[in-house]
Amino acid sequence: MIKREIIEKIYPWIGKEKILILNGARQVGKTTLLKQIEEKLTKENQNSSVVYLLADDIENESIFNSPASLELYLKQFHKFPSQYLYLIIDEFQIINQAGLFLKNLFDKYKDKMQIIVSGSSSLEISKCNEFLTGRAIHFNIERISFKEYFDFVYQTETEKIALADFKELELFHQTFQSKLELSLNDYLTFGGYPEVITTEEVDNKKIILKSILKTYLEKDVVNFLKVENVSGFNNLSKVLSSQIGNLVNASELSGTINLATNTLNKYLDILVGTYIFNLVTPYYQNVRSEISKMPKVYVLDLGIRNYLLRSFVLDDFTNKGSIIENFVYLNLLSQFKKDYLHFYRTISGAEIDFIIEKENEKNILCEVKYRSKVTVPLAIKNFQKKYPDLVDQKIIVTKDLLKEENDVCYLPAVLLPFVKL
Repeated sequence: MIKREIIEKIYPWIGKEKILILNGARQVGKTTLLKQIEEKLTKENQNSSVVYLLADDIENESIFNSPASLELYLKQFHKFPSQYLYLIIDEFQIINQAGLFLKNLFDKYKDKMQIIVSGSSSLEISKCNEFLTGRAIHFNIERISFKEYFDFVYQTETEKIALADFKELELFHQTFQSKLELSLNDYLTFGGYPEVITTEEVDNKKIILKSILKTYLEKDVVNFLKVENVSGFNNLSKVLSSQIGNLVNASELSGTINLATNTLNKYLDILVGTYIFNLVTPYYQNVRSEISKMPKVYVLDLGIRNYLLRSFVLDDFTNKGSIIENFVYLNLLSQFKKDYLHFYRTISGAEIDFIIEKENEKNILCEVKYRSKVTVPLAIKNFQKKYPDLVDQKIIVTKDLLKEENDVCYLPAVLLPFVKL
């Protein structure tokens, strides 16, 4: 089994008077995590009941007709409320008025029940937030990270190394460089879906990626979110996949794909809200400017990107720099909240790939230069001059160069997932 780091962040909230919500795309491992939680609770809480229900199972449809229906079911079959209950609901966004449904249950039974749920659409989950404010803790379940993938392949448990421990980073890189680079090629090609990772045959990996996309289109896009122009939706997905790391110009995309601007913006919201792509906003001191300017786009699984573009031969990738940049984004996303990641772009077009906001109000500047010989970009030097008090660390992500020089850290891309920033 692939060990997920997120599980250790969830466990401390077990038994607290909070609804736990696991957000993430379909088939990223939410059900596996829920089953792990169920197993742990069953083993460690002999005096409590543990109930797992799949909300989008047609056999459970009547149970979720109303909170009263669910209460009746739990009373008849699970000694509730005379015995404390852990209620686990998979794909809870399917429930009609899910937020209100959970609020009513929580407010009535918070001292007799803990509710743990998963959901595949942030668009629907966000509708629940007005009812669940102060009642829920959210956990974002991403695809398998490169570090988790590496640990699974080599059956090890690596620990993240602080950026300040440079000697330890050098030793780690020297020891595992060949294994890391071999694993990186596989990961960049097929991505981080658990079933893809645990499948050995290359052709079968492609079949599984096809199946994941088919299920996503049928269950989320067509049936649940009622998208009618599936062809236009697919075309948008392909175009975005081909321009990862680039600015998203809605007007230009609208003409390219022949979609009305309002429709295109709706589809963009769906692709972001169902965890296929993320949009990254520019860094500005003025928040209004940040919101109004064009964002950059990154895909949340490179295997999906490659399947959409039918591009699985890494040596033939014409934009490997963009793929590495996307890889860097995914690794930053595993350490920092989505809203804390930005890019920086001047009027003249000079750019810093990532500006990471830290809680101390300072920033990490991160530029991706996937080659062996690298110098500090002018954009980083100018940002340092313009905002001298807002810079904490400067990192240049390289192909294989690892060194510290003049308060800049040059870090191989393959090493970044093992560094604690």
